[in-house]
Amino acid sequence: MDMKLFEPIEIEGMRIKNRIVLPAGETNYHSPEGGVTEKLLEFYRERAKGGIGFAVVGIAKIEPHFFGGLSIYDDRFIPDLAKIAEVFHEYDVRCAVQLWHPGRYEISFDPERVPVAPSPIPPPIFSRRTPKELTKEEILKIEEEFAEAALRAKKAGFDAVELIGSAGYLISQFFSPATNKRTDEYGGSIENRARFAVEIIERIREKCGNFPIMIRIPGDEFVEGGNTVREMKLIAKILENAGICAINVMAGWHESRKPLTTMLVPRGGFAYLAEEIKKSVSVPVIASHRINDPMIAEKILQEGKADMVAMFRALIADPELPKKAKEGRFDEIRICIACNQGCMDNVMQGLPITCLVNPAVGREAELRRLKAKEKKKVVIVGGGPGGCMAAEFLAKKGHEVVLFEKDSKLGGQFNVAANSPLAYEFAEVGKYFMNVLPKLGVKIYYNTVATAEKVLAEKPDAVIIAVGASPLIPKIPGVENAVTAFEVLKGTAKVGSKVVVIGGGGVGCDVAAMLAENRKVTLIDMLPKIGADIGVSTRWTVLLYLREKKVEMLTETKAIEIKSNAVVVETPNGIRELECDTAVLAVGTKPNDGLFDELSGKVKELYKIGDCVKPRKAIDATAEAFELALNI
Repeated sequence: MDMKLFEPIEIEGMRIKNRIVLPAGETNYHSPEGGVTEKLLEFYRERAKGGIGFAVVGIAKIEPHFFGGLSIYDDRFIPDLAKIAEVFHEYDVRCAVQLWHPGRYEISFDPERVPVAPSPIPPPIFSRRTPKELTKEEILKIEEEFAEAALRAKKAGFDAVELIGSAGYLISQFFSPATNKRTDEYGGSIENRARFAVEIIERIREKCGNFPIMIRIPGDEFVEGGNTVREMKLIAKILENAGICAINVMAGWHESRKPLTTMLVPRGGFAYLAEEIKKSVSVPVIASHRINDPMIAEKILQEGKADMVAMFRALIADPELPKKAKEGRFDEIRICIACNQGCMDNVMQGLPITCLVNPAVGREAELRRLKAKEKKKVVIVGGGPGGCMAAEFLAKKGHEVVLFEKDSKLGGQFNVAANSPLAYEFAEVGKYFMNVLPKLGVKIYYNTVATAEKVLAEKPDAVIIAVGASPLIPKIPGVENAVTAFEVLKGTAKVGSKVVVIGGGGVGCDVAAMLAENRKVTLIDMLPKIGADIGVSTRWTVLLYLREKKVEMLTETKAIEIKSNAVVVETPNGIRELECDTAVLAVGTKPNDGLFDELSGKVKELYKIGDCVKPRKAIDATAEAFELALNI
């Protein structure tokens, strides 16, 4: 298929076969010391094999004491890093290492260490410690460390280096008037605030000769008192004049109080920043953030907003995205749904990344050995994310798979949740399986409630029960006056103009967001916080959205009676009535495990996965499904 996405591009002598970039992103697959592991190599191999054009590896730390990242602060890491470059070159992929100094964001193992920064202003996140203001000598020493690290990248066989001048790390702390209050030559004017980056580029040139240097910058910092796109365009021009060969444009800093990576950002929603930076420079510009689909990527390129596109989470979700797009197999692409549960949330907690839609990430080597010793007939009951994931991997393994689904489409509760503005991308999961499972030979019975008889009639060797969970109906007086969150999300419940949602977890938030468009909504929860079960990288954006939509949120508030026109609640300040036309129950779910008990002892192998074991997150169901598929 003819797409601009697959046109080659040349950057400072590097011929790059297409416009798809795997940008730097933490996986936590490295060793504790920041060394290269087999797991990391296989992760990169899978993406190289999948057809990307360019890859940036990192973050890579230029000093030993920072928590996280690959290590590039010593020559002993060169042989290890060389293995990564070899993997990419084997598949004709050009590659760079991203060089990192966290500055005031530093988290260290050493309790004695004080983070450093342009000025002694503590960050609102991470360590929150007041950093030490760097002296001129210390600045020059760090510039030298960047240059030495770049030389190691060159010796390891990488084609380029990328400086991370974004996200709120040290270089961006110098760029920003919000964090740089210096009065010497490194502070004040835009030229002075860019001086640190410019000098790093000059040091690298001196040490490495003709070696391409890229930089990642925010198109807008989205930080109070920080650089907006207007200032970043001037900084980009200064960097180009200093010798930068390409600019990768991000949005915001880690501390920005604005959604940057969640579903609340529309697909390709920050491409306008790349477009603005592109207006002020002549070097290639890379767009990033929420580009999860090749057609969005193509549109960005066709409209001239950028020269290349960075797709990190999209390539975690489907390493074969480039290959599938090139072959026109768009409906077989596993779309990243921006849930952040396995990637951002894990990284923020120092854990290795996983993925809700691709539980095989980080286990690529196991996946290549996926072959059934003996072919079995497996019946799966339930076409939600867990059941479908099991079906896909069992079919790929060579088993005969039959799937029963009571609805007319696959996706289970995801299709219901997708009706909320907080969860619309969930609709992609069912669509993917409806396209892919039949191609893998899975036989699907739609609109079929599986009974023990129907399952046994298939003469299965193994049965997997993945029937999910049903809404929990609490024993509250007057509960018959309420409707459930699922009925509301499905559109089968009549809802008045004043609503009280009982239960402020993820589902309660989804319902509240959907209803808040045109109704007055009050959301209550017994816990001290709303959205307690939502991941760390997403929860605050959900609360921000609900506040913007004027949803009243009450914590430590327990419903004790539901009347036809009000909900009676117990609060720390006594009992009160919340007037409403409709009360919505979102207090959790209970497992549907009846069929499992009925089939016990009647089939050779019987398993259950997902919410029908105990209600949790979908990422748990897909992980269990993959585990099970490996073992059947």
